[in-house]
Amino acid sequence: RPRAAAVWRYAMKTVLLTGACGGIGSAVARALDAAGHHLLLLDLDPLALEALDDGLQGDHTLVPFDLWRSGFDAYVRLAGLIQEDHGKLDAVINLAAVCGGLRPLAHADPTGWLQGLQVNLTAPLWLFQTLLPLMQAATAPRFIVSLHREHRTQSAYWHSYGIAQAALTQLVHDLYQEKHAYPNLGFAIVDPGWVDTPLSRSVFPAGQPHWQSADAVAPHYLAALTGDSDQLEHYP
Repeated sequence: RPRAAAVWRYAMKTVLLTGACGGIGSAVARALDAAGHHLLLLDLDPLALEALDDGLQGDHTLVPFDLWRSGFDAYVRLAGLIQEDHGKLDAVINLAAVCGGLRPLAHADPTGWLQGLQVNLTAPLWLFQTLLPLMQAATAPRFIVSLHREHRTQSAYWHSYGIAQAALTQLVHDLYQEKHAYPNLGFAIVDPGWVDTPLSRSVFPAGQPHWQSADAVAPHYLAALTGDSDQLEHYP
């Protein structure tokens, strides 16, 4: 029995990946593709999704979807389409994020504030709510979020992005504490640290020598995908 469970953990999984065309998202997509998983690649730009898919080996599902402007009913419809086509989800990996540079909260513009909260905080919750039946249909599903420790503990000048990171941390802990309602669902937090991505460069254009490449942190997400602990897991 343990051997069968171990074999299953490394079998092909159906994984929804948000922010698939981002710096970390595309690296994780390549790593999951190389491992033989079937990916539902979710991002805003259909052309960027097609370009990403052209560089992958597997037959994946492209999901052009606007996490910012879509209402909750659109998330419900998305879940319905995934139900029709796939019947289950083995994992959801949340990598979509928006930031928009550093500024004091006093200077945060209303649209940027709302967009940051929607994409970075509310979207993961709405995806969890609408996709929960699909995850429960899987044998040992995983809900994975990406969080940066520095943004959780020192969010000054990071406006809605930093506040959303702190709130998302609490959200994941609350979802985990409520897991008696969905006992087969595993939770994991991946902290990639500073990574050289377009989002990081939008804040610090010159970059920093200690930043890692997106390909270097992608294995953390694969490890989170194959975890099997009942605890809220943290990677690395």
